[in-house]
Amino acid sequence: MSLARLFLPAIFCVSAAGLSVSESAHAGEVVAPQACAKTSAVRDIKDAAKRIECLGASRRLWIVGEIHGTRETPQLVEALVDQQSAKGNVTLALEIPTFEQPALDAYLVSAGSAADRNKWLETTFWSRMHDGRSSQAMLQLVDRVKSWRDQGRHIEIVAAGEPDYDEAAIQRAGGVAPYKDSGMASEIRQALDRGAPVIALMGNFHADYKDLSPLPRPTDTGPSVVERLSAASPLLIWVTAAQGQAWDCQGNNDCGAKGFRDGGAAIAHPEVDAAPQSSAQVAVVKLRLPAFTPSEPAVKAPESN
Repeated sequence: MSLARLFLPAIFCVSAAGLSVSESAHAGEVVAPQACAKTSAVRDIKDAAKRIECLGASRRLWIVGEIHGTRETPQLVEALVDQQSAKGNVTLALEIPTFEQPALDAYLVSAGSAADRNKWLETTFWSRMHDGRSSQAMLQLVDRVKSWRDQGRHIEIVAAGEPDYDEAAIQRAGGVAPYKDSGMASEIRQALDRGAPVIALMGNFHADYKDLSPLPRPTDTGPSVVERLSAASPLLIWVTAAQGQAWDCQGNNDCGAKGFRDGGAAIAHPEVDAAPQSSAQVAVVKLRLPAFTPSEPAVKAPESN
């Protein structure tokens, strides 16, 4: 089976001209934005995480929509998990193929030696996928969560990416994209049913909602993961940046740091704003960063001849 067939595509937008951050939020649709919005300055990602925690305090599902292959978004998720796990149980759902769960579980309960880590990094996801999901920053996120677990915190990590490749199931779902989004939503829903709040990190194609993406969502892709989980009343955290780079693969052999701009003015500090795309069920918060910096694959691809 080819790699393209084994791993369903990770689709995201690298160029996002024209995005804007709104300050005229629907006040009733995000928990007490007046109380959260101006309580303290947002100087860095940790401050942004505190503001987001305030805005999402009443919600059990937080979905972070990212541009794959940056350092900043995994750092944000790390801060969010740190805050929540200090209070109680929490589940972190990552866009890692579901069949990687046994290897992930084995690593999390291991001593964390170099041999343990190398064994985990030999799995197909880390050794053969280099589209930004298997980045150094993502590895650092998992390692940090492992260290908190070793200290006694109760954090589950769920591989909530694409299900096992099943051509018949893909045809029944209407294509690769709806098959993957349906599978991701199912994994997250099952995690919620186990009782702990869930923080889910995924590419912004899967987290798309209303007109957040600057590119129209093709009609044949079906509902996004966020739309499929709207009954769970999630908080959607849409992450963008004024400029910078992200590690991206545009084709099998065109992987590297790609330029990114959201079309807005340069900023010196992160901006967190409740967004007008919020609805009665889905609360949307936009986090706009000064810049993205690329995070290379944790396992470098072998050089082609």
